[in-house]
Amino acid sequence: MFLFGRYSLALLLPKKWLTEMAANAGDIVTVKYEKEKRQVIVYFKKHPKVDSKPKDKSDKRSDGFEPIPQI
Repeated sequence: MFLFGRYSLALLLPKKWLTEMAANAGDIVTVKYEKEKRQVIVYFKKHPKVDSKPKDKSDKRSDGFEPIPQI
């Protein structure tokens, strides 16, 4: 975890975990906190209007960036 702004902490999840959960950029994320169990549960749902996969492996943006390949 790391400080994000002045009052928040951020947690990054490994790409391998996100791939295993079939999560992609643009998905809708719901976070549920169960206080009694001290658990945070994360749900992913496909966004109906977002296609996060590149058209093909040669798909590059004009600014030189390219999608992160699947693990």
